[in-house]
Amino acid sequence: MSTQMGPGYNKLTGKKKMRKYDFHRPDKFSRENLGALRVLHDNLARLLATNLSAHVRTAVSVSLVAIDQVTYDEFVEQLQRPVILGMTRFEPLEGQVGIEICPNIAYPLIERLLGSPQEAGVMDRALTDIEAAVLKTAFEKILDGIEEAWQGVCELEGKLDSIETSPFFTQFAPPNEMMMLAGFLVEMGNYKDRINIAWPYIMLEPVLPDLSVQHWMGRAAINDEEAADDNEERVAIEKQMEDVTVELVAELGECKVTVRELLGLNEGDVLQLKQRIDRPIKILSGDRTILWGQPGHVGSRFCVRVTSSRGKERSNVEGNSQSRRN
Repeated sequence: MSTQMGPGYNKLTGKKKMRKYDFHRPDKFSRENLGALRVLHDNLARLLATNLSAHVRTAVSVSLVAIDQVTYDEFVEQLQRPVILGMTRFEPLEGQVGIEICPNIAYPLIERLLGSPQEAGVMDRALTDIEAAVLKTAFEKILDGIEEAWQGVCELEGKLDSIETSPFFTQFAPPNEMMMLAGFLVEMGNYKDRINIAWPYIMLEPVLPDLSVQHWMGRAAINDEEAADDNEERVAIEKQMEDVTVELVAELGECKVTVRELLGLNEGDVLQLKQRIDRPIKILSGDRTILWGQPGHVGSRFCVRVTSSRGKERSNVEGNSQSRRN
């Protein structure tokens, strides 16, 4: 079936041009949507590489190799055997997402997580219960990456419903439903294969208006305005805080006495403090030491001269202690 191009094309070229259009397989994602999804999943690839590398404690490379729209039947037909398909949900979106980890990378991941240094080999069987439980942790890392990648569009909360080995018993979309399929090439040592993520159109439809350059530019402008407002508010609060009165306490030193000695103290008695006379004393605000100083007097009044901040004095004390030990 063919359709005619619009009148704008005719005015520019002076002739008519026909393009093919398959009504059985209509394109529902616009070019702008696919472009935004490509940018989003490029970022997801970097997040997956980081998350999986940290999880299996070895270098894992992940790169986006394809963004395409396919029907659900086409997605099922391309699944590798044995099938390893994680059925997931991302609230508040309604529906399920299929995440396929192809076996040539799934089994090496399992062997690595189980601590086996041996080659994984080629596996042509379904997962055991133990292997499925181990692989579940890898799926959770993928969900974490998806949640973080989508933060600029909407806040998602991922949940793994199950790991299926037969897609025919877990049909999560009608046969002709359009899917957005993101394919990632995963490399770990000598092993490489794909991770595929299939998003049903009906699930992404509510957020498609947000998957546009105009929306992201507008969102960036809003974020800049919010940052400017936050900065003005911070400056105003700092200015108000300048007039707040803070009580400082200079601690001359401390000593320990028994209750008997405390009860027997009289005017004129002398207490020996642990503080050395040639060392700076603490200046506290509340229960925190914020400055160091040297006691003295101005006329008939006692005073404390600030000599350094807490961090600088700590460095000096440690340096002097090191010198005495040497």
